Amino acid sequence: MFEFWETNLIYKVVAGSQAYGLAREGSDVDIRGVCIPPKHYLLGLSEFEQYESPAHDMVIFALKKFSRLALACNPNIIEILYVEPPHVLFINFLGEKLRAARDIFLSKRAAETFSRYAIAQLRRIERHHRWIVAPPAEPPTPEAFGARPHRGRYKFPDSDAERAYRAAQRHWDNYQKWKRDRNPARAELETKFGYDTKHAMHLLRLLRMGKEILAQGKVHVLRPDAKWLLEVRDGLLGYEELLELVKQEEAELAELTTHSPLPKAPDGDAAEKLVVELHEKFLL
Repeated sequence: MFEFWETNLIYKVVAGSQAYGLAREGSDVDIRGVCIPPKHYLLGLSEFEQYESPAHDMVIFALKKFSRLALACNPNIIEILYVEPPHVLFINFLGEKLRAARDIFLSKRAAETFSRYAIAQLRRIERHHRWIVAPPAEPPTPEAFGARPHRGRYKFPDSDAERAYRAAQRHWDNYQKWKRDRNPARAELETKFGYDTKHAMHLLRLLRMGKEILAQGKVHVLRPDAKWLLEVRDGLLGYEELLELVKQEEAELAELTTHSPLPKAPDGDAAEKLVVELHEKFLL
């Protein structure tokens, strides 16, 4: 028996590295799609937002949730509407209407969302780099922050000292978890280059995609700079070079925001009208 997120599909694509042109042997194949849930989810009390496969390699979104995320210019969502035709696995007439209307979701919000996703990657790189070059030698102790035993607990000299200890403890716990759970392939990259070059490849991709959206009003999913990005993945940039380039790309993205022809916010009214129309056609 097929579930409704399979039978009620309107659009399904290959996403991620395969769609970017950045896949290599052994790369995951990520599938993303949009469905319209059955009538009782649309008109009744039941709710459905998305289905995610056990291996997390396939996610099917309800049209309503997908559209909300697209209006927010979520990078992982907006790109689904712009994959190249060979990466479209399934599309029906409702999916074609959604894809044809994709530009209504674009706005200057791309500057904030693509930058935020990129910087999240950068912060992870920076944190892991610190752990590689200067790993914490031992867990923090309350005594090191001025605390003394008091009635079975520790009494700190002030709240700042206690907060500093808690932060150091979190840092230690995160370091231990990172060591324990490291992906072997990522660990190899970090050992060889001093940072995760795959994260670097994707953060630079995000910043460049954000710039293209603001300047051209287009989302280039299949990367025209794939060769260069793969060279970044292979260690083209030293750690300090990466930080400097990210700073430059961020500045350019901010500058483009001022001059972009895109509207400040997406066309929410048009998006809502589209969702209503597709739901109505589905229910006929």
